Amino acid sequence: MKILAHAFTMIPTNDLAGTAAAYVGEGLEILWRPDPQTAIVGANQRALVMIEDDPSERALGAGPVLLVDDLSTTGLGRTSSWAIPPMNVPVGKYGAVDCDGTVLRYLDLSMCSEDIPSIWFGNSGDEGMTGDGIQ
Repeated sequence: MKILAHAFTMIPTNDLAGTAAAYVGEGLEILWRPDPQTAIVGANQRALVMIEDDPSERALGAGPVLLVDDLSTTGLGRTSSWAIPPMNVPVGKYGAVDCDGTVLRYLDLSMCSEDIPSIWFGNSGDEGMTGDGIQ
C-alpha cells in the first residue's frame, strides 16, 4: 500500500447538522452528502473535513484520513489491529488501523465513480479516476 495524499480530516460527531453548520458558518461549503450520517465540507473544490455521525468513529476520535492506492494490500504489524475493518464506501474502500493506540485511517478510491471528483480527496491526477483506481 502506498500513501498518496492527505484526503481530509475525520470529525466524528453526535450532532451532524450542528457541526456542519459551524464549518459552513466559518466559510466552508458542503461538497457532498453521501448518506444521512455524513457530510464532506471543503473549499475550492477540495475536501477538508468529513463529518461523520457514527459511534465507531466517535470512539476513535478525530484524525486524518490518508489517501492510498490499494487498501487490500495493507499489512498489520504485531501490535496493530483493525479498528474499522476495510469496507466499501461510496467512493471505494475505507478502513482504520489501531497501531498500538495510534489510529490510522485509510481511503482507497478504487471504486470512485467518474461523477465524483477525485480531486476533492487529494487525487491530483490530470485524467481523473478510472475503473481501476487512481491512475
